[in-house]
Amino acid sequence: MPAPLLIDTDNALGSAARDVDDGFAIASLLCSGVPVAALSSVAGNASEAAADRNNRALGALCGYAGPYLRGVAAGAVNDRIDRRVDLWSGAPVRVVALGPLTNVAAALREAERRGLPASVTEIVLVGGNASSRGRFPPWWPHELNLTQDRAAARAVFAGDLPITVVPLDVARRLRLGEERLAELAGALGDHLRRHAARWLRRSRWIHGPGGFPAFDLLAAAWVLDPDLVDTAETTAWVHPNLWLEFGRGGRPVRLVRGFDDAALWRRFVSRVNRVSGRPAGAAAAALPR
Repeated sequence: MPAPLLIDTDNALGSAARDVDDGFAIASLLCSGVPVAALSSVAGNASEAAADRNNRALGALCGYAGPYLRGVAAGAVNDRIDRRVDLWSGAPVRVVALGPLTNVAAALREAERRGLPASVTEIVLVGGNASSRGRFPPWWPHELNLTQDRAAARAVFAGDLPITVVPLDVARRLRLGEERLAELAGALGDHLRRHAARWLRRSRWIHGPGGFPAFDLLAAAWVLDPDLVDTAETTAWVHPNLWLEFGRGGRPVRLVRGFDDAALWRRFVSRVNRVSGRPAGAAAAALPR
């Protein structure tokens, strides 16, 4: 049995603005059958409250019946992630951090304060840039996941838990356009397609017809389909501005370097369409324009 997942996300799929790729990663993970310890919300691409609402709407369509945890930005609520470390502190868990690391750092800090066992087997996060050279790498300062809460990011990298980094320059190669989105079936497929339509229109205007990058979906693929993902063991130097310089420094990390695009997408479509009962490959309704 694989270790249960703690999925922490700033899910904006369902909001009026910002990136929607978290929703595709969450759908893949929840539809996979891998046990999920909890789905939590963090402020980033959406407010913490909006991410929580989006998580619940998406989770219902995926058949998810597990706990939803609020982020530390939610204030004094009983189901806040750092107040419920009992859900995942006793048995091994993999943390899939799809947004800023605020909640992850807070939960780890609280577990240590309470003397609970360090049961995290891996932290999978999206950020950094493996092909950058120089002080100001490409995408800077659009490194939201690492710079939204710099203290939290530094705390996570200062620890000794295994980290897998899905860098932006690699993840941006996984792109979703109208043809791919049309393959998704049922209420879940409609939900993903409808709420991705605004991001697809934006991508056409900015980048042309190639579709939008589904950064976080590659993180889900590493968790679910490691046979389709190429990785390497290396080190990272965490610069003061949170630029991760790979191959330097003493912090061991696993770095995602590539992936099988077509096979990864086929497996994602199969998972989503299995929920709807429709085989992969059948066409769905056209996207709204």
